[in-house]
Amino acid sequence: MEQNIAKYIEVYEELSKKMKWKVTDNKILMTIASFYALNQQLFQMERYLMVAEEIKKQAGIFSSIRSESRYITAAMLDVSFEDPELKIPALFHAYDELIEAKFRRGIFTYIAASVLIKNSGSEPGDYGPVITKAKDIYDRMKKEHFFLTSAEDYPLAMLLASSGRDDVIERNERFYEDLNRHGFRKGNHLQMLSHILTLDKEVSAETLLSRTIEVFDAFKEVGLKQKTFYYPVMGMLAMIPPEELDMHKVHQVYEQLNQTKHFKWQKDLNVTLAASFVVKDKLENSAFIETSLYTSLETILQAQQAAMTASITAAAASSSSSGSGN
Repeated sequence: MEQNIAKYIEVYEELSKKMKWKVTDNKILMTIASFYALNQQLFQMERYLMVAEEIKKQAGIFSSIRSESRYITAAMLDVSFEDPELKIPALFHAYDELIEAKFRRGIFTYIAASVLIKNSGSEPGDYGPVITKAKDIYDRMKKEHFFLTSAEDYPLAMLLASSGRDDVIERNERFYEDLNRHGFRKGNHLQMLSHILTLDKEVSAETLLSRTIEVFDAFKEVGLKQKTFYYPVMGMLAMIPPEELDMHKVHQVYEQLNQTKHFKWQKDLNVTLAASFVVKDKLENSAFIETSLYTSLETILQAQQAAMTASITAAAASSSSSGSGN
């Protein structure tokens, strides 16, 4: 884990030197650096910037992805594919198909398109069934929680559609209501937590509910605040069997990030990343993980990254003058 954290800091410092005038929000650079560390991918500045510029070049002149959000999308492609620049046409193809399916134009649809091309295993032109299912899941989310559901939920709807579950909304609603009855506050973060728990195929709903409550209590025990913002992180940590989960380690990594000069003002993001590093360490080093659970945990980690990316991109997207473009 120390190696992954060191890589995160190293990539962040390199990005910061090169891009501090190109990206207004430090959290975007932190998110990009975390992609390379958590996915254990080599970071090459020239290649990465080439992908970002190629996205800009291929985008429509009024496209929201021409803004600084292209840097996050470039990182998502770069850590997912050997030849990321060759996947850019597929990204725009997937985006166009999502727009045809009545997803709204904007950066969250680009993130959903990135999730789609990574997880579908299909070629452009074969995305239709997954897109149809994602739109159905999103529309049903909107029906259940009209004021909570927004374009920010597109990436998670796409992951849910790719999961192969047929009981997505029913399972999601069960988690939402049961957790609320156990003291979790209703709102967007509880909805995101419910999405993340719904993705798990290996563990029963009753067990996941119990584990999530245990993780919530453990946050307080180790000295972490029980903020609603952390609910999705709690869901990710609940995937790890309690006997394998070391919440003191999460707190230790959190404090380590807080003491790093670049990150000390970003405590909320530090909690998210500390938990992500601990989960990744379990994936790499724990004997308890079977193949099926490994796949499930990888998906959950990706879902957490998608949720984090969506929330951090929201401010940049809303402030972009081209946010209503292609």
